[in-house]
Amino acid sequence: MVVSTNFRCNFRCLTCNVYERKVTELTAEEWERVFVSMGTAPTWMTFSGGEPFIRRDLPDIILSAIRHCQPAIVNIPTNGWYTKQVLAGVERICTASPDTQLVINLSFDHHVPERHDTIRGAPGSWKRLIDTLTGLRALDLPNLTVGCHTVVSDQNQEDFPEVARGLARLGADSYIAEPAEERVELQTIGSGVTPYSERFRVAADAVLEVEEAASGTVAGMARALRDEYYGRVTRLLAGEAEAMPVCHAGFLSCHIGADGELWSCCVLSRSFGNLRDADFDFPTVWFSEKAEEFRTWMRERHCTCPLANAAYTNLLAEPAAATRIAAGVVRSPHRQRMAPPAQPSPAVAAATET
Repeated sequence: MVVSTNFRCNFRCLTCNVYERKVTELTAEEWERVFVSMGTAPTWMTFSGGEPFIRRDLPDIILSAIRHCQPAIVNIPTNGWYTKQVLAGVERICTASPDTQLVINLSFDHHVPERHDTIRGAPGSWKRLIDTLTGLRALDLPNLTVGCHTVVSDQNQEDFPEVARGLARLGADSYIAEPAEERVELQTIGSGVTPYSERFRVAADAVLEVEEAASGTVAGMARALRDEYYGRVTRLLAGEAEAMPVCHAGFLSCHIGADGELWSCCVLSRSFGNLRDADFDFPTVWFSEKAEEFRTWMRERHCTCPLANAAYTNLLAEPAAATRIAAGVVRSPHRQRMAPPAQPSPAVAAATET
């Protein structure tokens, strides 16, 4: 489950316009009512933005979710600008919930500071991000994992493998990359931010090669999951829609917007209904007639896209892929040259038009 705690952001990234979404955000008290109604269904919860640490009550929201939902893993992506808030919040969350693994993913778009700042639309952001990374690494918290995360886009796709090699030297526990997608959530439909298939494969191969250079050793199972995902995305971006597994967004995964809209995913942002209108009762919206109509549409249309949040769950629900991943099998790099995509996948394009 992904929870957008807000859509506000202090950056003006060249690959994202989420700050254009103006909504009335759920309060911490309203989020708690949602989590109570949800029960212990979520295994993995991501708390995103915008920039999540803009909210001073972010630790309160997350600790409420941990208390009521008991997820095994909580993930927070951040641009790292608010160093003091990040360090204080992380220490509080980890200390108060020792049985939950907290993953902080710091967003690096380039290994060259000036280029990173340009892509992020925030002069000085590299320095603050490094300060945050340094502070997080100094925390002695056994349930904390610190990762570097790069979105491969039209802005940096030509600079791999150098980007991966440069960022791996920063000493985080892990280094991952994902393709930029055209999302309704981010207001980027038609923006052309998605990388070419060939360039993404170069980036993915570089990421797999440098992961073990980070200070933490990435488990074989995690590497196998990423390798499976990277290979599928490469084929999808080349126009092979059937490369991705059947999508279970709206079945096994979902996204809650900052205003309480319950979506199947953030690419389509197709709402099942608003939790405010259901007195913050998650099951009422999750099992609504509108939600079932969407699930019927999903079964018929076989919607596909490279969204990692849904794809990881989808792969684990595909028997053959799950078997390879569980065995920790990393396949040989797929280096076939492929043509760039002309447009988003047909199912996503059709869905966003409606």
